[in-house]
Amino acid sequence: MVGGFFRGTTIEQDLRYGNASEKLRKQAPAGGVLKKRVDMGMVNMDAVKPWIATRISELVGFEDEVLYEYVVNMLGEAAQPDPRTMHANLTGFLEDKTGEFMQSLWTLLLEAQASPGGIPESLIQRKIEELQQRRDEQQRAAAAIRVSNSRLQAHTPPPRKTRTGKPSRWDKPAAAPASSGTTREPDRHPRTGRSRSPSPARRRAPAGRSAARSPP
Repeated sequence: MVGGFFRGTTIEQDLRYGNASEKLRKQAPAGGVLKKRVDMGMVNMDAVKPWIATRISELVGFEDEVLYEYVVNMLGEAAQPDPRTMHANLTGFLEDKTGEFMQSLWTLLLEAQASPGGIPESLIQRKIEELQQRRDEQQRAAAAIRVSNSRLQAHTPPPRKTRTGKPSRWDKPAAAPASSGTTREPDRHPRTGRSRSPSPARRRAPAGRSAARSPP
């Protein structure tokens, strides 16, 4: 206990800041959509949470996980959250953008409350548009591939044929090179069938013996 106050007390529990918090609450706008109450039991928060994270990032310029969790917790604390209290609590984070955020958030919550399943109709339409756009991009990519293939086929010359009408041997695909593990067949004479390659004895003949057989 320090100075008559317990450590870890909130602004609402600390009497030193109670007047300031209440003053901010009274100054918060309460007109338009903020007059209406939202029943959080009729809102699908799993569908709304991504929108909250995206909207906060757009306003502050970066992904603020702390502020995101703070907003989600305030919406889950009461069955019918008070928009003026939320506005006062968010002023320190969003400053002059607090009113813009609360207006858009409350509009979305009221829309979700009136929609089947608690999912805002605007989010459903946005998802449908994203899927349609992705489908259109895939179709354009497939059409571009078909055009490219047709152009390639148009520039490919037809196979050459001989006088007999058979395909030319020059159009046949090149034979694959023999692997290192295969044994090369010896070159044989077409009539005798004997190998044209020199015998192993001749290949290994010493140079001295060949020189001795040569005439003086």
